Parts: sequence; structure tokens; C-alpha cells
Amino acid sequence: MSKIIIKSALITLAVVAGCAVAVFGILSLGFPGTLCGWCEQLGNYGFAARYASLYYAYTGNIADLGRCVEDSILAGDDGYVIKYCPELVDHGEFADYCALRDEKINGSISGNEGFSGVVFSYRQYTFGALASAYYREGETELALGTAVSALDADVVRGEFASVSYSGDIYGFPVNNALGSLALRVIENKDPSAGQSILDLLGRVTAVGGEQTKYLDTLKSALSGVIAG
Repeated sequence: MSKIIIKSALITLAVVAGCAVAVFGILSLGFPGTLCGWCEQLGNYGFAARYASLYYAYTGNIADLGRCVEDSILAGDDGYVIKYCPELVDHGEFADYCALRDEKINGSISGNEGFSGVVFSYRQYTFGALASAYYREGETELALGTAVSALDADVVRGEFASVSYSGDIYGFPVNNALGSLALRVIENKDPSAGQSILDLLGRVTAVGGEQTKYLDTLKSALSGVIAG
């Protein structure tokens, strides 16, 4: 009798599990945006990025691609960042999308107590995340080109060569892409990449005291890494 009960219970469990899988599959195909939101609420940004990507494939809306990129960054998944972020930064509507994100994010943080006055730049944030991902994956030159291209629009990241770069970078906002990459290099205590960035910083003209202080701080830290 007990064997019959156990067998019935296992069959019931299998049926329930099968139904759950079927329902989840239907939701994945029909409602990826909803599942993305659930995953974000649970803090599972890796799965959220996948569903956001699927949702973007349905809608073609840059906001959904941006959501995919942001979830990839929050997941700390360099593979996802490298896969999705280039499509975002090369998108024809990227500049307009940056303006919308800057307005929303800066509006939300400016009222917070202790606000430093530093203006958030979505462009610098995304390029910095992509450059850092390339660097961690061993693509140092591509990382440098990506970071510099966020500050110098004439640079094509895939064609960049740090040893022959002769451009001039005017303006060095706090938390820009090259600065973000510099922090990764400093954390990694990488003298070779540190020297490359320090050379690039020599071509920067900071605008205002805050930018100058930020630039000088990075130069000093990179010099320390190079000196060992």
C-alpha cells in the first residue's frame, strides 16, 4: 500500500513539475518583459538580461536594449556586456536615449541629501562599462579605444592604436569612461596598461577645478602603479 502511495505522489509531483515547466516556457516566449521584471526584483540580473534581450528582439525599442545592457552590467557578466553593449552604443538613437537617461537619473539624484553636484553621463557610464569588460577579458587595446571614443568622437574603437593616437581630448568629466577604465587598471596594479592610460591623459585638457582635480588624482595613482 505504501508503495502505491509513494508512486502516486511521485507521479503527481512529476505532473506538477511538468506543468510548471510548460507555464514557465509559455511565459518566457510570450511575456519576456514580465519575467525580466521578476528577475530584477529577485536580484537575478543575469536572467533578467536574457529576458530583456528577448523582449528587445520583439519590440526593437532601444529602451529595452538599454535595459538589457544595464542588467548585464549589474549582473557583472562581462560576456553579456560585450555582447549587448556595442549594439547599444552604436545604435542610431543612442544619443537621444542618453539624453533621456541623463535627465531621469540626474533628476532623481539631485534631490538626495549629500548630492555632490557631479553630473551623471549615461554615455560615459556605458562606454566605461564596455571598456572595463574588454579589459578584464584581456582586450586592453580595444578597452583603451572604447574609453577614448567616449571622449573623442573621431576615434573608432576597433581601429584605435594607443601608440599612434595624436588626438586631443578637451574636457574630462568626473567618472568618464577613461577614468573608469583607469580605476580598473589601478585596482589590477597593471603597470603596462597604466602607462598607456597615463600617456593618453597627457593629451587631456581638463575644464574647471573639479575636472583638474579628478585628472590629477588619476595621474598620481597611475604613476604609483607604474612605479610599483
